[in-house]
Amino acid sequence: MANNMENAKKEYNVTVLSRDDIATFPKLGQKVVTRLITYVAAGLPPYTVRIPKDKWTTELEKIQIRASIEARLAKKPEAYRV
Repeated sequence: MANNMENAKKEYNVTVLSRDDIATFPKLGQKVVTRLITYVAAGLPPYTVRIPKDKWTTELEKIQIRASIEARLAKKPEAYRV
């Protein structure tokens, strides 16, 4: 729980590399547009989050990027010799 409180207070410097819209057709005649936001944060490789274009706002983008960063930082890399 303490770790979650630390993450809530922590801020991350993020650079948005691109915002691109793509259209998919999950059903014939049903067009869905998704905004792909590719960003980079210190110590992490670039990553892309996806938000439905009709729901996209700057605030939602920030929330999604923060969640993405925190999920990625929570993962522990595995190292071994081959």
